Amino acid sequence: MKKFRLFRLMLSSLFLVFIPSIARAAESSGSSSNTTQIWIAIGILILAAVLFLTEAIPLVATAMLVPFLLVIFQIATFGEAFSGFSDQWVLLFLFMFIIGDSLFQVGVADKLGHSIIRVAKNNETRLIVYVMLVSGLMSAFLSNTGTAACLLPIMMAISKNSGISIKKLLIPMAFATSLGGAMTLIGTPPNGIIQSAYGSIKGTFTFFDFGKVSIFIFIIGIIFMVTIGKKILAKIDQQSSSKGIKDPEDDMKMKPEITYDRKKAPIAIATFVLVIVFMVMSPLWQNFLPSLAPFFKSIPLVSYAVLGAVVILAAKVVTVKQAFKAVDWTTIFLFAGMLSMKPALVNSGAAEFIGKGIIQGTGGMGINPNYAVLIALIIVSVIVTNFMSNTATAALFAPIALEVGVLLGCSPAPLLMGVGLATSACFLTPVATPPNTLVLGPGRYSFMDYVKSGWMLQLIVVILLVLLIPIFFPFMP
Repeated sequence: MKKFRLFRLMLSSLFLVFIPSIARAAESSGSSSNTTQIWIAIGILILAAVLFLTEAIPLVATAMLVPFLLVIFQIATFGEAFSGFSDQWVLLFLFMFIIGDSLFQVGVADKLGHSIIRVAKNNETRLIVYVMLVSGLMSAFLSNTGTAACLLPIMMAISKNSGISIKKLLIPMAFATSLGGAMTLIGTPPNGIIQSAYGSIKGTFTFFDFGKVSIFIFIIGIIFMVTIGKKILAKIDQQSSSKGIKDPEDDMKMKPEITYDRKKAPIAIATFVLVIVFMVMSPLWQNFLPSLAPFFKSIPLVSYAVLGAVVILAAKVVTVKQAFKAVDWTTIFLFAGMLSMKPALVNSGAAEFIGKGIIQGTGGMGINPNYAVLIALIIVSVIVTNFMSNTATAALFAPIALEVGVLLGCSPAPLLMGVGLATSACFLTPVATPPNTLVLGPGRYSFMDYVKSGWMLQLIVVILLVLLIPIFFPFMP
């Protein structure tokens, strides 16, 4: 833990220096907005980043403090500062938490996990492949935290029956939920934040746009974990065994068996499938039913999620109490509260200020400025997201990426995609994502176990993002 605190202290110090330095670099180019407002907006941004990094106060409290400060210092109006709570992407995730949880409540997710993992037949390499496939595909459409929580007891049972150490299974599962969640619009909250930012300039990513790049990274991630990663985890397990670390299965023995209401499974499955189908079909109606395309195009995706949640509650697949419990309220408040930074940074001129600094700071790299900025945004996002909420990281950097795209005169899509996908590439610490944290105790991992097993994959993902994003999302459309 001392090493972890040292890492956070170093990163906090770096962040305190980083953004003011960029702003000073940009100062020479001038700004048409009020300089005082710019520095107040930047100060609030830095304060939020430090509070997120150190968790001196709860994450939700920080997310609520930001819009409050923006209103008090008149950087944004009340409507702008708290508009995130009516943002369609925030509401989409809220209702999808409920719909997705219904599959857990009726045992569908549990049965799916057991059925597919059983095919592995106790072969370690095959088991890791199936674990990552199941985890990734489930988290692409369900909560990645819920997916990890559902598969955790299954992993414990598989480990016990096969004799394969749990240490070799849980980190691949946690990493796969992050890689898989990045493949769809609803797979992870950062994707929703990126969509919301892009939507503010009338741009839009389709349901599977994120998967154009993420599918390759997901496949490479699986290949890495069954080759190099497998050897690294074997060494970690060997070192732990030599130290006599307690068997993590002991913690699971006293936990009661979960009971499921499987009679409601058809309703949960049908509702989930129909909601996803209508979301996926949104940009495709023109190809199948041209006459109805304008009608379907006018319906926001969140409307389908609302109807799905109503059906789930009306059919009593889940109770109202279970529905509220299913929602990850920390994510919702982080998402909604931090969306206020976008209008604040843009309207005050701070986004332009920082954006010019980034462009100026990357100018000496000797490559195309568009690529230079993309590399810088990806690297910074990856570093920061490993030490604080990836939702918060996306919220902090999305408006900056958007403004940099405007300043460069290029499409902001690749820059936004770089930030969004980089925040899902978080393998170095146990606090990077909820699944990483969830497996920490049961796997008896140390902080350095994540660094050892994740640093090479982290580097590979950064390289792939830099190479693949411009191919699928050109700077000049």
